[in-house]
Amino acid sequence: MWQAINSRKTKRTFQVLFNLILWGMWIGLPLLSPVHQTHEVAHPHPHDNPEFSEHIWVELITVMPLFYVITLLLIPFVFKKKGIWFFFASLILTNVAFFLVQMLFHHLFLEFEHEHGTAPEILGAFPLIMVSAIASAYGLLLEFLEQDANKEEQKNEQLKSELAFLRSQISPHFIFNILNSIVYLIRTKASEKAEDVTMRLSSLMRYMLYDSDQTMVPLTNEFAYLENYIDLQKMRFDGNVDFKFQVNGDGAGHLIEPMLLIPFVENAVKHGVGLVDKPFIYVTLETTDHGLHFQVKNKKGKEEQVFKDPSSGIGLKNVKRRLELLYPKKHELVIEEDDVNFSVDLHLTLK
Repeated sequence: MWQAINSRKTKRTFQVLFNLILWGMWIGLPLLSPVHQTHEVAHPHPHDNPEFSEHIWVELITVMPLFYVITLLLIPFVFKKKGIWFFFASLILTNVAFFLVQMLFHHLFLEFEHEHGTAPEILGAFPLIMVSAIASAYGLLLEFLEQDANKEEQKNEQLKSELAFLRSQISPHFIFNILNSIVYLIRTKASEKAEDVTMRLSSLMRYMLYDSDQTMVPLTNEFAYLENYIDLQKMRFDGNVDFKFQVNGDGAGHLIEPMLLIPFVENAVKHGVGLVDKPFIYVTLETTDHGLHFQVKNKKGKEEQVFKDPSSGIGLKNVKRRLELLYPKKHELVIEEDDVNFSVDLHLTLK
């Protein structure tokens, strides 16, 4: 409920409706009260009942300013800056001041109450107390919602900053790997392959530069990106690595964080080739009505044979953090490793 009210636009609508209902009831209910019905015996029409109508309006011109003094002045400027005890003291003094003003108005405008002594004037304090309670509760609720909204905005800004930083790490890390592929192909004088690789790299970089700036992209775009990347690696290793890329389902209608899956495939390429006997890298994607099942499996070399690159592990740490931020309680990531194989199994609930 609070989250629904807490948006800026919805909160403004709530404020307008609350004020309209409050003052509509404040004016309307007394007209339906038994006291008013008694007056209507002598005065069948409301405008023929000047005494009761004047009482309502005199009361309204004191309680309405009191309401807005509390909600617009005391709570924002006294409660927030001076604390709760100073606020209560100010609230009491404000009520006393408005009660004195109300008594003055009664003497000036309500001659019929003079015949009944001071009891109506003393009872006039009750509406002031009631309005003070309503205004305090309403104002404190708005203050709570404002603070909660500010915290949520700050949290979202921090989240955006962290995600932007994590995304900024992916691009250069990926480009370095692809450039290494191009250098390798040029050195082996496979110029025709180098040209094809350069064109494919251009396509991948367009995806990184434009689509990765979006919060979400179609899942089919991510599939195409992965397939393009794996095709590049096939060209690089020229049949020396057993690559398999399988997609079950078309992924249409689903959205995903851009470049979320590529770090897992990059990690498999990084540690699944080289000093590995009969290397293989298998990538499987399966879409359902609710999300995605993503698997990567690769063979690895012995631990002592793996070259310890300073950048090793950046991609996996990065993607784990992004999953925590973007898909809390909507993903299940299982990473298993033994002496021979390394596997990733990710279940992801998608929009």
